[in-house]
Amino acid sequence: MNPPEPAGTLLARAYGGLMEGLGLLAGLAFAAMALLIGSDVLLRNLALGNLPWVIELVEYLLYLATFAAAPWVLYRGGHVRVDLLVTHLPPRAGRLLELLTDTIGLAICLLLAWYGARAALQAQAIGALVFKELVLPEWPLLAAIPVAAGLLALEFTRRLARALASGRPG
Repeated sequence: MNPPEPAGTLLARAYGGLMEGLGLLAGLAFAAMALLIGSDVLLRNLALGNLPWVIELVEYLLYLATFAAAPWVLYRGGHVRVDLLVTHLPPRAGRLLELLTDTIGLAICLLLAWYGARAALQAQAIGALVFKELVLPEWPLLAAIPVAAGLLALEFTRRLARALASGRPG
C-alpha cells in the first residue's frame, strides 16, 4: 500500500482529511454493524425478543461503508492490483498500461456519477420511498453512488496527473 504524497497546501490537507474521514466512517459503520448484530443475537438468546429492523439497518450500513471506503482505499493505494502483467512488461509498456487502466477507471466512475446523480434526483423529485421494515426516502440511499463515484473519479484524475508529471504510474 502506497501512502499518498505529503499534503502541502490547505486544499491537499483538506482533501486528505476528507479521504481519511471516509475511511473512519467506513470503520465506524462496520463497528456499528457488529454491535447491532451482537445485540440482536444477545436479545434472542436471552429470550428477550429481537430487533426486527437490525438486518435492514446492517444492509444500509454495509452499503454506506462500501461507498465510503472505496475512494479512501484508492487514495491510500490499497485497492486490489494485479501487477503480474505490469511487472513483466517493459517499463514504457507497463506505464502505458497503468495510464490506460486509470483512464478506464476514470471514465467508468464519471458514468456512474452521472447516472447515479440522475437516479437520485429522479427519486427525490417523485418522492420515492423504500418500504421494508423501515420506510425511508430512496434518494439519500442513491446519493451515495454519485458522491463516491465522483470522489473516485477525482482520485483517478490525481493518479493520472501524478503519473504524467513524474513519468511514473500513480
